[in-house]
Amino acid sequence: MKHLHTQTHNRKDKIAAGEPKVVKPKFQEERAQAINAKPIKPMNAKQKHYIDLINNPDCGLILATGWAGTSKTFLPTSLACDWLRTGKIEKIVFTRPNISNSKSLGFFGGSLIEKMSNWLMPVMDILKDRLGSAALELHIKHGDIVFMPLEVVKGYSANSCFFICDEAEDLTIEEAKKLVTRQGQNCKMVLAGDISQSELKERSGLKFITEMARKHENLELGLVDFNEVSDIVRSDQVKQWIIAFNKEEKLS
Repeated sequence: MKHLHTQTHNRKDKIAAGEPKVVKPKFQEERAQAINAKPIKPMNAKQKHYIDLINNPDCGLILATGWAGTSKTFLPTSLACDWLRTGKIEKIVFTRPNISNSKSLGFFGGSLIEKMSNWLMPVMDILKDRLGSAALELHIKHGDIVFMPLEVVKGYSANSCFFICDEAEDLTIEEAKKLVTRQGQNCKMVLAGDISQSELKERSGLKFITEMARKHENLELGLVDFNEVSDIVRSDQVKQWIIAFNKEEKLS
């Protein structure tokens, strides 16, 4: 047990010092084979553009807007898992608006993965599928995959991580400012949301940041808007509901 504690301690010290995570060649090959066995393939041109933006090392921030069922969260989460497995990043950080900062997590029954499910429900199935349940639990235990309430984002420097904000349409303008100014070295950040479903409407932080990006050409970021019916890939039922809701909203 002492040896394990020392290993964990040394690992955290190295991460804090900014030393890159080293994955042994044997494990690199095994993990690369596992990733290649389940390749992430775009289902349309916009998904390809989205993946290209995420993979572009010069694009640290991506804003993904548009309708539900377009893989705005699925694609970055899947790619983040692959990057974590191969040592390209040290950590995956998830956040989303209006989540309690309560410490009641420790009072839930079950394993760590079951406790964390209360916070990571929208992405848990993606994480399990891409990493496997056992590996996922280890990553959560070691702090490689974390949920960060927005209340504690201020002051955090996102280094060597993949930072994903889901349901970003409900960010306030102040929260959006906090997030986009957290990017550190080797950080990929994705803000994903459907502005049309925002409870905040014109005050949506995601809408504000998107409009800023279009006004200020010097800002280095990627934009992708899944705003066409053909972009919806979840199911035909979802597509038909979205079409119907869109027609109703135009009539009202």
